[in-house]
Amino acid sequence: MYLKSSNFYQLVSAILFFSFQLNSAWAQSEIKPEVSNAEKPVELVYQSSFNNYQRYSASEIAAWKQANDTVKDIGGWREYAKEIAQDPDTEPSSANPSHGAHR
Repeated sequence: MYLKSSNFYQLVSAILFFSFQLNSAWAQSEIKPEVSNAEKPVELVYQSSFNNYQRYSASEIAAWKQANDTVKDIGGWREYAKEIAQDPDTEPSSANPSHGAHR
């Protein structure tokens, strides 16, 4: 008998396929976990992202020379850095009101 025919391989693959199917059927458990009805349903709360929306308001335009002189008089960028380093809860200096919107 010649065993290397295509019918032989088809038969072997069919037997293997059905044996895997039977294995998976036997592996299924008949015990179903009970769902506890005593649990309270989760209460979902919707909060829109736009509740605290602040409309854009353009700040007053100041002359760049005046703005640079104000920063120079305060102490430059190093002064702003000192304020932040000293206490993280403090807000940056408001010497130039045109930059108050940048937070």
